[in-house]
Amino acid sequence: MFEREITKGDHRSYHVCVDKFGNNFDPSSKFHRIDQGLSDIKVDLSNYECNITLENHTSPNNYFHVSYLAKNLKVPYVERHILKAFDIDLYIPVLYFTRQFPFTKNYKVGFGYKILKTFKSKFYDRVIKTMIKFDNYLNGLNSIILAGDFDQNGKFIDESINIEIIPYQNKDNYYKIRKLLLQDYPVIENKIEKYDKMFTDYTIKKFCWHTKIKLFDDREPVVKFYRTYPHNPFIKYYNYQ
Repeated sequence: MFEREITKGDHRSYHVCVDKFGNNFDPSSKFHRIDQGLSDIKVDLSNYECNITLENHTSPNNYFHVSYLAKNLKVPYVERHILKAFDIDLYIPVLYFTRQFPFTKNYKVGFGYKILKTFKSKFYDRVIKTMIKFDNYLNGLNSIILAGDFDQNGKFIDESINIEIIPYQNKDNYYKIRKLLLQDYPVIENKIEKYDKMFTDYTIKKFCWHTKIKLFDDREPVVKFYRTYPHNPFIKYYNYQ
């Protein structure tokens, strides 16, 4: 999956999905050390989506991600023993987590809006307004996922919040989101318009896409656009359209 900032920053990342950690890359690959290191954690991740993001000139650290999204879990949350295996001490329903590799004290976790309210976050009202705005405007939403940073003790770090908007995957929704982002956020038009040609004859089979709005307390939001490559790996998910 490609990630690109469409506000004034230049952040870009490339997330590589694997079925499980270990033996996915040639030893000469930059992915190899991370992939093999994570394979030392002996847990079954066959029901999860796993991916690795390498450091680059716009992002100085390596990360990995584990998500419930992929596959067959009856309860759509990361299981407690999986969290513990990756040194995450949380008792909330976790949709996915992101950790730097090698591990640092802090980590990022995805969750639902009801959980944010329990944190008494300063962002709660802004998040709800944003969710309502997109829900009312788009022709269908697969989900809106929130994500935030936590310290080693499992305390929410209330300095920023991610709002990941995953709409029904169609051309009409792309142009609705495009219009809303340009209207309400500091998105650069000649950045987002680079995606226009990809939606000329778009069908859900071609790729998956979504957008993320990161809110801060002391500066403008950062907005990013994501798309999968070279195909849509989520096409068969039962709760996805």
